[in-house]
Amino acid sequence: MPPEFSVIIPTRGDSAHLRDALRSALDPRGDLEALVVHDRRAGEPALPGDLQSDPRVRILRAPGPGPGAARNAGIAEASGRWVALLDDDDLWLPQHLSWSRETLARHPEAVLVACAAFLFADPSPGSGGAPPADPSSLPRFDARVAGATIGRRELLLANPILTPTVVLARDRLGPEDRFSADLRVMEDYDLWLRLARRHSLAYDSRPSVIVRRRPGSARGDLRAMAEAALEVLAREERRGLPAGVLSRRELRARQGRLWHDLAYACLAGDDLPAARRALAESIPRLPLLLKNYFYVLAGALPGRLRRRWFARGGRLVPARQA
Repeated sequence: MPPEFSVIIPTRGDSAHLRDALRSALDPRGDLEALVVHDRRAGEPALPGDLQSDPRVRILRAPGPGPGAARNAGIAEASGRWVALLDDDDLWLPQHLSWSRETLARHPEAVLVACAAFLFADPSPGSGGAPPADPSSLPRFDARVAGATIGRRELLLANPILTPTVVLARDRLGPEDRFSADLRVMEDYDLWLRLARRHSLAYDSRPSVIVRRRPGSARGDLRAMAEAALEVLAREERRGLPAGVLSRRELRARQGRLWHDLAYACLAGDDLPAARRALAESIPRLPLLLKNYFYVLAGALPGRLRRRWFARGGRLVPARQA
């Protein structure tokens, strides 16, 4: 008999956080298989065999680089009714799969369910630190979805879905419903938007996932995230936006915010030409956003002085306040 859940975990290699993630998926002793998909680069070692000490675990080789290709390989091999996504540095709480099952039962038309999450900033070496025993003390990522479903409008205005919170209905996925392997980040956002064109997306406001924020992760690369989000929105525009989903003004404002984020990331990285190009796109869309003009002024400062103005938290503040 096929398992109820297929858990897909992309990874770049063996680590403490991969083992913790896998343990959190296997902990409920549920009816599942865990597919660890190794995005292995040339010269890197294979994953050790002891990761498969639990017979429910299989190791697969990703056909190409990036999390999109790895997840697609896992989906192709999955045999469970539901496909649950977990990143190798995140953790599930024991109730995650059972709560997802309950939510999908209440929404039989949904192709996926996502949920709220706890956010854990992990500064430990190797990012293998343990979150607090009581995760309720952690800050929450809450999509602030108005109801029990996530619509296209909400998705176009922001990405309220964190990938390790998602469980997909495998039998409702078409052959085209795969992650875009050409996107290094935001490949998940692109898929959610495409799925929302034809399906309902369910949401559970109860947090049952701990998402690890660690230095050097793709999630922390603001420039890559902003560039990829702009590309995803451009693709969605080319597919066509039905009337009434999002006004032209709202779309321009959303794009303007992303160009604004990109300008900040380029300034922080001392790429002034790219920052100026981003501001030239953001300002016409958001002419009343004062921070854009602060960024224009920052771009005119000498490099050493400009760098002193950039402080923690993604804000442009005087150095004396940093």
